[in-house]
Amino acid sequence: MGRRSRRVRQDEGGGAGEPPLSRARVESVPGPRWTLSSRVRDVLLDGVPPPEEVLLSECLERVGCDERVANSNVRMDVVIQEPEFYIPDEHTRRRILSLPECQTYALVYRAVPLLEGNGITNFQQWGGADENTDAKRAVRDALADDGLWNKTRGLLDAAFNVAKDAEARKKERERARNAGNTVGEVIAGAFESVVNARWSHVLSGEAGMPLGMRVVDGLPENVWSYDEVNYSPWPLEVNRQAPRTGKLEIMVLSSEEGWPYTQFKNETRSVDSNAEVGRGGVLNAPTSNAVYIRREVVRVWYIVEKAMRAWYIKRKLVKPRTCIVIGTPGIGKSFACGSFLLYQLL
Repeated sequence: MGRRSRRVRQDEGGGAGEPPLSRARVESVPGPRWTLSSRVRDVLLDGVPPPEEVLLSECLERVGCDERVANSNVRMDVVIQEPEFYIPDEHTRRRILSLPECQTYALVYRAVPLLEGNGITNFQQWGGADENTDAKRAVRDALADDGLWNKTRGLLDAAFNVAKDAEARKKERERARNAGNTVGEVIAGAFESVVNARWSHVLSGEAGMPLGMRVVDGLPENVWSYDEVNYSPWPLEVNRQAPRTGKLEIMVLSSEEGWPYTQFKNETRSVDSNAEVGRGGVLNAPTSNAVYIRREVVRVWYIVEKAMRAWYIKRKLVKPRTCIVIGTPGIGKSFACGSFLLYQLL
């Protein structure tokens, strides 16, 4: 039996001596770029050239069969449906069907019609592991082959996650791009309102006043020192009165135009309340131009101020120290803390 010459197809790259299917797989598919609209058929091919683009003669050459075969010019999408008819020799047929590409064609031939018959043609219809379960169960039952089903599900689930992550990254890039193109709104008087915010405070122990308390304009004569506010009780001591001196109960900082936290008197437009529906809260008032400065808030400022001085004034730090405030929504401490820090830094 003489070795016959093989005509190289125009759509193939590389040298004629290279295995055709391997060459096509490397060159025609640079890498999966799945999207939610990608077809399940393309995923199940797993980088292999489509069977309608491959001839039986190419597979015969892969397994080293150089003898002439009557059906050598038949496409593999036809051969895979009736391999016994197109490859009569059992030994040759077994060798060809054992090729990874031909195993993929067999999977596509079995699974894709069942998937499409159950309304699954792309990733959007396939969904995540817990989505479209009825259609997936129908495909699994119709396949009646756990090995084929596990491979089908594994390929589609993995590619779906890649597509979903890519879609999320795309949306994030679009969001960032749109945010960069957004023109900031200049709110007239907002800066001046914060810089010139007015102080008042509440004193306790005032005889003859309701509840023994009195509201006084301006800053108190004696603001809490760091030692007074730097108090961290043990869990069993949280309900005990903290050590204290003086009559100062609370300080109030009022900005006529409001604060950034509430979009300067526009809080009813897009700011979520920090109170449950039907209950009162600091943001449920008609305007939120006052913030209430408690001891905990002043303690935060002392810590931030110390770090700022070490970096900007004393030059002891190469870069500013990161400070993280942990709290829970409820009575407006986060609102007060952010607003107070902004006022102090300005």
